[in-house]
Amino acid sequence: MTKTALITGGNSGIGYATAKLFTERGYAVTIAGRDEQKIEEAATELGVNAFVADMSNIDDLKRLGEHFNAIGLDALINNAGICQVAPIGMYNADLFSLHFDTNVRGPLFLIQELLPALEKRRGSITTVSSIVTVHGAPNVGLYAASKGAVEGFTRSLALELAPRNIRINVISPGAIDTPMFTKMGLTEEQQKMVADHHIASIPLKRFGAPAEVAEAVLAQIECSYVTGSIWTVDGGVDA
Repeated sequence: MTKTALITGGNSGIGYATAKLFTERGYAVTIAGRDEQKIEEAATELGVNAFVADMSNIDDLKRLGEHFNAIGLDALINNAGICQVAPIGMYNADLFSLHFDTNVRGPLFLIQELLPALEKRRGSITTVSSIVTVHGAPNVGLYAASKGAVEGFTRSLALELAPRNIRINVISPGAIDTPMFTKMGLTEEQQKMVADHHIASIPLKRFGAPAEVAEAVLAQIECSYVTGSIWTVDGGVDA
């Protein structure tokens, strides 16, 4: 039986690289994203299925559940996320909701909707977090808080779902060369300053590639004795 995988935020960066790798390994892959044009274009390039869904929209999550609960799901990769740079003085309810609806509520309720599909195939879940949860950075407090929440619910759900033969883990990347890094509202000069600062602190002295994170995701999904774990992919920063 062909293994199935759902990858949210699959039209670029880590999600795209993960979809490519899983397809190469024989999975039947579906990528989901909120931008219909981008998700359809990526799906055509990758030769995978596309599903237009916004992770902050509960109705969209229910539609994903209805689709996969009929066929079963081997791998769920919660990759879709948002990061808006802002100092605390600019926080407001909308900015808070922007981060927590997409980065926390979305993955959590998508897992809930897909429990029958995952249980049917003894499936595995990986959610993409960030090392900013343990290595602070200025002006990304809401993003860090939302990813910290992901790591917290993962540990608890690992214990709760183990009797149902569902595993759940986290991949925590460091500085990765993805479109998200260029979409944080920074000027080109600010982007270069941030990049130089990051590289100076990375033992391997470079940004990671999305494909390198994808390799870790695949390993975590397929390693059947791993659950409740947080794996860092950060070029040695956490060391």
